[in-house]
Amino acid sequence: MIFVTGANGLVGSYICRDLLARGYTVKALRRADSDLHLVQDIHDKLSWEEGDLLDTPALEKALQGADRVIHAAAFISYDSRDEDMMYQINVEGTANVVNACLKTGVPYLLHVSSAAAIGKSKVSDLVDEISGEVNLETATGYARSKYLSELEVWRGAAEGLQVVVINPSLVLGPGDWHKSSTKIFKYIWDENRFYTGGTVNYVDVRDVSDTVVRLLETNISGERFIVSAGSTTYKTLFDRIAAAFGKKPPAVKVKGLWIRLAILASAWKARLSGSKPLVSNELQQVSSNRHVFDSNKVQTALGFSFRRLEETVSWCCAQLVKNLPS
Repeated sequence: MIFVTGANGLVGSYICRDLLARGYTVKALRRADSDLHLVQDIHDKLSWEEGDLLDTPALEKALQGADRVIHAAAFISYDSRDEDMMYQINVEGTANVVNACLKTGVPYLLHVSSAAAIGKSKVSDLVDEISGEVNLETATGYARSKYLSELEVWRGAAEGLQVVVINPSLVLGPGDWHKSSTKIFKYIWDENRFYTGGTVNYVDVRDVSDTVVRLLETNISGERFIVSAGSTTYKTLFDRIAAAFGKKPPAVKVKGLWIRLAILASAWKARLSGSKPLVSNELQQVSSNRHVFDSNKVQTALGFSFRRLEETVSWCCAQLVKNLPS
């Protein structure tokens, strides 16, 4: 039996679908107030346990009988105001999962981390699994939390747990477009005018899920794998999404002073509306990246190839339009 955290999220829901399709019995963790609309098609096929990553006794109870654990739960934000929450869920929650595995005797943990947790090389824009350590002083709050969560996983490995870590880049999929990476699609759907420079690394959620299940069925342990299909500019990504939606693409490039003004305007608008700012200092930092993640290691280990950006964008947009409220 496979135990999955974050089963109701974008990545977790596809992992659960793939596991069920391969005949696995899947137990999933959810809170009492969890939004389950992303798993409505498989809800009745999963064995649900009510609990929380921060509720250690409930977590230990939920893990009873599990052979392996896939830890896909995480809190993603580029708003610095969410850093305490990211630390609680991403770092303390992961520590609790590791401790629960060790205490209940679950021998294997596959941790879904993030490419943000991988340090960047000082001599090359190409980043692999051993390029360097994350600079905790300059990293985004999300990157810090994912880096520290990985330290908890490797601590579990030192205590005898078999672990595998995957580091996906920006995961594209038809999730809730008010959350996480799917907000990009909502931004284009609303025909916002602005785009920024920089390089974005991307991967199809179906490829992330496939990678997880393939690794689960190997004897690989003590390794981490970058999971990224390729890189492109934000402008190219936005244009492809706009074309798939039949919408006008962003046409005004912002940089320097204009980005800083956009941050101030977004913060003021968010304060008035009580919402989160669309543009933040941390999002500005991410959008200025020029690095490219090297996924040769996972492709070689699994004999695996990723979907092309065109296919991913077309599928995501079609699914999102299909699921729009009538």
